[in-house]
Amino acid sequence: MKRSVLIIAALMLSVLMLLSGCAKSSEQARNYYPSSPEYSANEGRTDSAYKDPMNGSDSPSAPIATDPLINRKIIRNASLNIETLDFDNFVKSINEKAAALGGYIQSNVVRNTNYYRSYKSSTPYLRGAEMVFRIPAEKLDEFLAAADGLGNVTSRSETVSDVTENYVDVEARLKSLRTEYDTLLELLSRAENLEEIIMLQDRLTNVRYEIESYEARLRSYDSQIAFSTVSINLTEVERETAVTEESFGEETSRRFRESLEDVGEGFRDFAAWFIGNLPHIVVVLLLVVCPPLVIVLIIVGSVKRRRKKRKALLEAKAAEEKKE
Repeated sequence: MKRSVLIIAALMLSVLMLLSGCAKSSEQARNYYPSSPEYSANEGRTDSAYKDPMNGSDSPSAPIATDPLINRKIIRNASLNIETLDFDNFVKSINEKAAALGGYIQSNVVRNTNYYRSYKSSTPYLRGAEMVFRIPAEKLDEFLAAADGLGNVTSRSETVSDVTENYVDVEARLKSLRTEYDTLLELLSRAENLEEIIMLQDRLTNVRYEIESYEARLRSYDSQIAFSTVSINLTEVERETAVTEESFGEETSRRFRESLEDVGEGFRDFAAWFIGNLPHIVVVLLLVVCPPLVIVLIIVGSVKRRRKKRKALLEAKAAEEKKE
């Protein structure tokens, strides 16, 4: 009986330790903020009264942390819509740039659009792709600049998520759970009653599951913090969309050039349609212009088919008679 009371008391103590760890997590989270007492006391100080915390000596030239994101857990992601005149070259170049920066491509889905492109191109249809890259967070700006230089960026969005509080809270909970797990193991090693052993093992299983869950959350946070996700919606075009303000002369020149190209493409499409449908057009014209001639041609063709069929029947009958 005394041992059971001891076990229950130990479990209650473990729960209290877990709750105290949750309370401490909020205190630890405040240490990440630049508004903490330590930060505020030294912010903007450049006089000789500043004391280097590493060696305790006065250091007038010691650097002061002024970055508002220092010691924060930041997740940065970006999304781009890009137009390109050379689809294959863009895909090759952007993959090489990602690899050079220590990143990699996570997914790449290529599609063909329904828009028929110019006959001058080696590919009949315009293409598109949805690409997802994982880039080291410190190299994100360099990668985005490279993508901007390779194609025509029509839109760009970037998200910044601060997960410091969640991260610290998970760390504190994980620490408390590990302490409870060690305590339970020690109690289990001394337990003699079967009921106590079963109860401790059941609690150990639950605690282990929670530990693995929090560890997985930390790994997910670390992955998202260390590597930014860049989504690129790539579209192959024959003419890039203007994304900068044009002067009157530039806009007029561009519109005139595009109109000439459209007229040329229109003539080409009409010629292709006309030649491809020429047999149907000839038949329709004959029906409209000279119906009697069409009727005569139909009768003559029908008579020829009948004669051929009759001749084939006679030859087949003659062959059968020879066999007999």
